Parts: sequence; C-alpha cells; structure tokens
Amino acid sequence: MLFKIKYALHALKLSFSSFLTRYISRPARWGAFGPGAHVHKPSIVSGRNHIYLGRNVNIDWNNVLYATKGRFVMGDDSGAAGGLTVVTDNHVVEIGREIHEQGNDNLQAGEVIVEESVWLAANVTLLSGTHIGRGAIIGAGTVLRSCKVPPYAIVVGNPGKVIGFRYTPENIIAHEMKLYPEEKRLSRELLEKNYQKYFRSRVKEIASFVKLVN
Repeated sequence: MLFKIKYALHALKLSFSSFLTRYISRPARWGAFGPGAHVHKPSIVSGRNHIYLGRNVNIDWNNVLYATKGRFVMGDDSGAAGGLTVVTDNHVVEIGREIHEQGNDNLQAGEVIVEESVWLAANVTLLSGTHIGRGAIIGAGTVLRSCKVPPYAIVVGNPGKVIGFRYTPENIIAHEMKLYPEEKRLSRELLEKNYQKYFRSRVKEIASFVKLVN
C-alpha cells in the first residue's frame, strides 16, 4: 500500500511538472543560436540554455536533444539528418533506490562537442563525453560515447570506429587554405599523425570491420 502511495505521488509530481512546462513556464533561451541555424520540428529538447548552435547549423526533424546539465555544442556549418539523439549527462547508480524514483536528481553533467563542418547522417546517437573534430562524417546509425573523433574522419558502427578520412592530408591542407585563415588551419604534422594512427596502420582491421557492418 505504501509503495502505491509513493508511486502515485511521484506520478503526480511528474504530471504537475509537465503542466508547468507546457502551459505556464516560459521556454528557456538557447545558450547560443547562430544566424541561419535551424532545429526542425518535431523535436524533443531539454536544457536548451545548455545548447550552443553555430552559424548555419541544420538539425533535421525527429531529433532528441537532452542537455539537462551539460553542454551540447555544434559548430558553424555542421548538420544532422533526421533522428539525431544527443545526451550530455549520465545517471549515477544509487544503491537502494529504484530508477523510476531518481528522475534527474542524480544526473552527472557531461558534454557533447561537435566542431565545425561536421555531417551527422540519419539516426546518429551522441552520448556524454563525445568530441567530434572538424569536417568529420558520422555514418547512419552510429553510436559514439566518451570518445574523440579526429578531424575529417569517417566513422561508422556501434560503437563507432574510424574507417577512413574524407581527404588525404595533402588535400585537407589544400581544402583549409581556401576556407580558414592560416592561424586556424590544422598542421601537416597533426594530419599525418592522425592518418597513420587511424587509417594506414589499421587497413586490415578496417576492412574486416566494414564487412561486418555491411
């Protein structure tokens, strides 16, 4: 009987909170919403004051953006196809407390960072601790958590793995000469290091992984 009363009170609390959010409370402002940015409806957005969208960011319909405590940042000229899910925070496990009783009281703040000129294909999921470098492409259905994606990488799978790069280091240098001032361009040393670490040294592994994914 006591359990039923506690459950009923919890449900009433959630219902009242939903009522306030929908009919009385003013919607929170975005942390940043750059010129030309779009988040298409229908969308579920929590913690929009922690969401920072750059210039010309386009997030397609049917997405879920949860930034209740931590930041979600998406840089200039980045985009996402339909079905994007972003969760910046993690629930801390509590002994002796049921999950349905915890709500968001025990959330541990994290963050998700997407740099500029990144493309996220359909139904990508980005979880706490993800950092995606400039110009990367994240394939459809990919899941990323607590990882760093190098600039211009191509990533697929669950969990996501680098399977290649959009351009060779030489072509990245030529590409960035047309788009970025010298002080913002990536160094040849970094590009060569990433190309060797994530691609050249893993060609056989990548070939096997791609076969599994396909």
